[in-house]
Amino acid sequence: MAELRRMPPGADGRSSYCQPGGVVAAVSDAIENDLVASAAVVLGLVRAALDGPRPTADEAWFMLRRLAECLTDALNVAELRGERLAERP
Repeated sequence: MAELRRMPPGADGRSSYCQPGGVVAAVSDAIENDLVASAAVVLGLVRAALDGPRPTADEAWFMLRRLAECLTDALNVAELRGERLAERP
């Protein structure tokens, strides 16, 4: 029997598990791809904002929070994908 696949953490921070190769795993793949794509968009927006006039303190805090969220998501995706790579023969 195949090992269970860990999925991205939910809003509560807890991970769920599913069988690899099924519909739920495909949804998990889509979620991971969306998280990475979102991080790329946020990074692009922040870089563009930093090339403009100096942001206010509130704007800077907002950007910092979003970057921290996206970095957390990207690191989670990297960890999940690393786990799957380690499982390959």
